[in-house]
Amino acid sequence: MPLLNISTNTKIKNEQILLAKSSDFISSLTRKPINFVMVKLTHSLSMNFAGTDEPCAFIDIKSIGSLCPSKMAKPICEFFSAELEIPAERIYVSFNDVDSSQWAWNKKTFGY
Repeated sequence: MPLLNISTNTKIKNEQILLAKSSDFISSLTRKPINFVMVKLTHSLSMNFAGTDEPCAFIDIKSIGSLCPSKMAKPICEFFSAELEIPAERIYVSFNDVDSSQWAWNKKTFGY
């Protein structure tokens, strides 16, 4: 945790660079150690937003705490708009604050 799931209909030329930059960005934004950040990228998808298949993205971020949607929406949209070359108005962001008892790693949950 956190988990960042990036879905887009654009073709990503260098996946590893985007994954590394996104991991650093989310670690900094959430103030969570990079050792616990996971980033998942799915690109070149068939996607339609606002009635067109122009470039768009869905960014889903899940974390145990550390999420503040009203403060994070702008930097997340700006980051992915620049990285994916997609206008911010064609990016949806979903925030999911997960209870620590519902997230496991290394054979145990983070909470009780």
